[in-house]
Amino acid sequence: MLRKLMLSTAVAGVAAALGGAAPALAQDVGVFGSGPDRLCNVVIDSSGAPVLRTESDDAVRQNQTFECPEQTMAAVVEPAAPPPLPDDGEVYFELDKADLTPEAQAAINDMIFDIQDRELEGIAVVGHTDTSCPPGSSQEACAAYNQALSERRATNVGQALVQEGIPVGLITTTGVGMNDLAVPTPPRTVKEENRRAQIQFE
Repeated sequence: MLRKLMLSTAVAGVAAALGGAAPALAQDVGVFGSGPDRLCNVVIDSSGAPVLRTESDDAVRQNQTFECPEQTMAAVVEPAAPPPLPDDGEVYFELDKADLTPEAQAAINDMIFDIQDRELEGIAVVGHTDTSCPPGSSQEACAAYNQALSERRATNVGQALVQEGIPVGLITTTGVGMNDLAVPTPPRTVKEENRRAQIQFE
């Protein structure tokens, strides 16, 4: 299919150069469109403009043409998948302590580095204790003591995250005391692996 435009100033100029009144001229307007409306092999003049022509045999012609370029499908660029969240982290505490050790602070710093430039929905900090108890305490008093200790541990880790630039609104802290032991032990057992805080990324 060939698209044609109405007579223009450029058409009148060509007609004048040919020494006659402007005939009913049309213009090949280039390669465009798709399917049956796609235009190809457009004749151009020496200036690179499409040749104006009539339907008669004396139409202005130029022997230079453009071949119809191959149509290619535009590549569909899928959005990059977000990087996976880092694995949950853990920091450990000294016996009957909630303060962060230098090793625990270093572990937190490593986690901060891993989550830089990532969009997180939240960070959950869960504090734990082992099953050791203050001397002479009952089992009920021991459970209450360790519950409070686990909460302090979680709180201190949460504060350390905030100090390193994590928005406080992303962080939740909880303590579970002697529950959910990493290494099951009998009551009143000292076990370093159980004195910990888990840092879970969401």
